[in-house]
Amino acid sequence: MKNPTYHWEIKDIITQFVSAFNDTIVNRYDKSKNIVDKINVSYMYAPKERVLHDLVNKSQHIKLPAVSISITSVSRDESRVFNKIFGEYSPDGTSTTQSSVTNFTPSPVPVNIDVSMSMITRYQTDMDQILSNFIPYSNPYIIISWPVPSAISGELREIRSEVLWSGDVSLSYPTELNATDRYRVTADTSFTIKGWLFPYKKQGDGPNIFYVETNFTPMTGFEYI
Repeated sequence: MKNPTYHWEIKDIITQFVSAFNDTIVNRYDKSKNIVDKINVSYMYAPKERVLHDLVNKSQHIKLPAVSISITSVSRDESRVFNKIFGEYSPDGTSTTQSSVTNFTPSPVPVNIDVSMSMITRYQTDMDQILSNFIPYSNPYIIISWPVPSAISGELREIRSEVLWSGDVSLSYPTELNATDRYRVTADTSFTIKGWLFPYKKQGDGPNIFYVETNFTPMTGFEYI
């Protein structure tokens, strides 16, 4: 474990996750349901508590509507383990010869990255539009694409990760407001991203597979003691 194993996998996964959602536009309507304004929803990587703190700050750096995203846990996914022996495998099924060692990728560890998403709006119609932006497509999951780390593979290879929605949204409304407080609607939901973490790849080392060039001939007449 003395070798560096940081390949920005989690950062790349979260970047792709945010990019999949970060195109929400909230429309403002008049009494005849005609669109009079369009507002881009701000997406940021931060816990909901931090976003709420900045909202009450006098500087008002964050404008509503806003969506905060943060990682809550990372766990090993036993159901996706396909090789428990530390070694390498070939995605294209080629032979494990020394000349083709660059085609092999160290066996990654499957991890589930749990992500919390919190939505904060000033109006209920804004919240309804944000929910309508992702719920119809997360039924029950979406797929994001990200590359195998360049330090692991010498060529561009795609990884497709499932983003599984929890299936529920918890909404909360303010029950007590002071004269200076603003009305806000908040909603919380969560996702699980099926990702991978790669170990260190030693340059020039071959795979842990050996070939025995020996022919065995079956014979009879031997007794086992």
